[in-house]
Amino acid sequence: MLERLKQLQMYLNGSEREQFLEYYAARFFTGSVTFSEDEMVGTVYLENGHVTRVEEGEPEGGVDLAMGLTKEMWDAFPKFKRSSVRAEHRFTGKPGFYIKMSEPIRWRQFNCMVAQILRIYSYIREDKPLYYDIPERNSEPVAFPNSIDIIRGFYITVNGVKIYVETNDGPEDRPAIVCLHTAGRDNRQYHGIMQITGDKYRLYAIDMPAHGKSWPLPGRNTVISDYKTYGKWIWDCITALGLEHPIVIGCSMAGGIVYHIAQEYAPAAVICMQGTHNTAMDGGNMMEVMKHPGNNIAVTQREFSDALIGSRTPQSRVDFIRWGVETETSVVKYGDFSECNSFNVTDKMDQITCPVRIIEGLDDVGYTIEMARDSYNLLVNCKNKKLIALEGYGHFIIVENPEKVCEVIDELVESMGTGGEAS
Repeated sequence: MLERLKQLQMYLNGSEREQFLEYYAARFFTGSVTFSEDEMVGTVYLENGHVTRVEEGEPEGGVDLAMGLTKEMWDAFPKFKRSSVRAEHRFTGKPGFYIKMSEPIRWRQFNCMVAQILRIYSYIREDKPLYYDIPERNSEPVAFPNSIDIIRGFYITVNGVKIYVETNDGPEDRPAIVCLHTAGRDNRQYHGIMQITGDKYRLYAIDMPAHGKSWPLPGRNTVISDYKTYGKWIWDCITALGLEHPIVIGCSMAGGIVYHIAQEYAPAAVICMQGTHNTAMDGGNMMEVMKHPGNNIAVTQREFSDALIGSRTPQSRVDFIRWGVETETSVVKYGDFSECNSFNVTDKMDQITCPVRIIEGLDDVGYTIEMARDSYNLLVNCKNKKLIALEGYGHFIIVENPEKVCEVIDELVESMGTGGEAS
């Protein structure tokens, strides 16, 4: 292991230095990172991101930050795109996998840095060049039409709060589609879909309270943090827009919420993208750290967000998704994750009878194809349903492949009849 650690030091202080210090924020870290493989243990010591020394074993003063994997797990690491987030999802609870930290905040603050150390070490362990297995991304797609000519923004007042909405001003006699963004982000995610759609349908993309350009809720609790209130807010926005039975589409957290809307309200149809019927869980340390005043969520969420992007996603769209991370705030993300952690509509899935489409990018480690199939199988009283799986695309499918989303919208509307049964 010592020889591998020496190579790791060479990379981190050499060719990988700028990216390690800047994008992965290692320049703010002074301490040690220990990792293991079965009986082998090694530690990397850093001062402001510069590796000062490496050695076998744990630090004499005790572990600072550490991640342990068995040989079997290390061998599988490349299959999970060398992402610590993906590995954590797959290995947590299995014998031989562990994470240790002297201070919880430090793990979350510097998870990007630790993730890059593990990633580079995994290449060294294979005795292969860095990044040899990363495929070239798809060529850049043809530019969409000019958004200035197609997208218009305006405000509506919902429950006393100014809510920002964007629309393509589609014809009144075409189906109305309401678009819901992912956790922590905003309605800009739907620009591609609006631009591709043109005037084929009426699209409305909503910024939820405290997101994007929408005002926060009054008082200290500025963000909606439970799914029932979230669903009611969406329907209140729909009512304020003068819509009666629109198609409602959502991604990630909002992908799940469309099931709740289909259960409790009257949409013409729903499209769930990268969502599921049950995300209830204990957020644990990550949730607590989001409230810590020292947490910079733009840094702590980088590795998490990158791990969710598909391998075929064009680089310009990757860049936009990464920019979305930089614009998030801890308060908003904490509220959204609280909603996700309480979300469970399993017992009412048999009440959904409107048409449903489920789109699942297979590169998403957070919402897997197995979860999508479970939701699909629970739609026992839905006569018009389809599950569409996409190779090479991930969690932010509305940004990664809006072309395919628009194809699914076309197919859904056609299956419902010429009018789309939406108003």
